[in-house]
Amino acid sequence: MVLISTPLPADATAERVVRHFQAEGFPGITEALLVRLRLKKGDRLAIDAVFERAQERGATPPMREYFEIQPYGFYSEIRTLIAAKAAFPNDFGNGLAYKLPKVFFDVAPVVVDDALATDTKYDAMLKLSDNAGGYAIALLLNDPNSSFFEYLETHAGYDWQQIIGTLGAAASTFVSSEDLL
Repeated sequence: MVLISTPLPADATAERVVRHFQAEGFPGITEALLVRLRLKKGDRLAIDAVFERAQERGATPPMREYFEIQPYGFYSEIRTLIAAKAAFPNDFGNGLAYKLPKVFFDVAPVVVDDALATDTKYDAMLKLSDNAGGYAIALLLNDPNSSFFEYLETHAGYDWQQIIGTLGAAASTFVSSEDLL
């Protein structure tokens, strides 16, 4: 049963991503959340330094200070968008948070994981197309039973654009005042 409460611009893409992974032998991937990242302040060098210091101390990096993270597309077989939004600060673990500058600033494709993710925590974050209009689109996936890197090891060279389509141009036109942090 699909539990979506509010339509977002890329909901169909999120569903296509989940269906793709399930068809490829990863039935545990039952949720995809596409987020739009916007830089609030700072540059790569300064932000990397702040996030590295947080990681060295084992603290949560100050994501809210430097980045805005807005929902852009959602599909889940396990919870509603409202539930995912409410759980986002907890489900977006430090393993992914520390890599947020890399996802925003690096050229696509970028794939990072949180090896400690369990339950509904997101264990992979992917940036599959370059930034457009000052925004980056990241795809968050959850599979509590498997590592996303297992998928990558068995599917090298896959054309990610075939799954996600062209989100870059659409990302710059989506306006939302709702931040997930």
